[in-house]
Amino acid sequence: MHPLETQNIVNDKKEKISGSDIKSALERSGYLLESRIESLLDEYSYLVQANASYPDPNTGKSRELDLSALLARQLGKGDDYLFVNLLIECVNNPQPIAFFTKEPQASFVYYEDFRVSGLPVTIIESDAADAPVPINDFLNMGDYHHYGAERVATQFCSFHLKKNPKEWMAFHEESQFDAFRKLCDALEHEVSAHHYWVLDERRENINLFIHYPVLVVQGELLDVRPSKRSFTTRKANHIQFRRSSYAGENEIDTQIDVVTERYFAKYLDIIGEEREKIARRIVRRRTAFDRSVKEFVSRANNEGD
Repeated sequence: MHPLETQNIVNDKKEKISGSDIKSALERSGYLLESRIESLLDEYSYLVQANASYPDPNTGKSRELDLSALLARQLGKGDDYLFVNLLIECVNNPQPIAFFTKEPQASFVYYEDFRVSGLPVTIIESDAADAPVPINDFLNMGDYHHYGAERVATQFCSFHLKKNPKEWMAFHEESQFDAFRKLCDALEHEVSAHHYWVLDERRENINLFIHYPVLVVQGELLDVRPSKRSFTTRKANHIQFRRSSYAGENEIDTQIDVVTERYFAKYLDIIGEEREKIARRIVRRRTAFDRSVKEFVSRANNEGD
């Protein structure tokens, strides 16, 4: 170690942070934001786990997500349940995060980013040998799910003040990029972890998990709308961000809700309304769901023989 580096460490140890500096440092961090979001989730009756762990897909080492929140909704009087699973990262952004939004070329593709796991994720509509239908199509989620929003972003940036020359520049903030990556990795782990196959004769129940990756920001969001000759910017509280990544040779598209802290309660209301619409449609079409559960468990038992 260089002598000057040793001296710097010694000096740092002699220094003691003041109360005002402690407050300032904590306010710049995301810890307090995380705590406030956790409290709000508790008010909405979610079961919240802070610093939820998941394996890094590349290294296998344990990583942590800020918050994981689960809410159960019973389907009828039995043991059938619909679960909402929120995967949340919290970011205190001192500068606005700008998202470049556009109208999707085919809006129906985007609500198909709806991620669900458990049993059954596809539906057999009749006793005939028809191909199973994805649950989002079977329940017509394109009519009411917010993933079918009019605009979606695939690019974002924040802002940094250069010293020489002194000017603002747009750039990718590494911590924000990492937050999106963590959400996608945690989501893939959650989806792959929820398997309900059992190789016995008992009846399986409906156990569906709807997964929502969410980035909550303390600062401002900007909706940037490019045109042929210029662009417009406006403040936003909720942005749909679509991130593409690769798992091996497979491309995975993930839609992520980006919301401000002040909008988060409204966002939970939106999720609650969607949950109730989905639950009511499942109950109304219960016969097809029961048929699908029975068929998928039968196939799993046959494969295990």
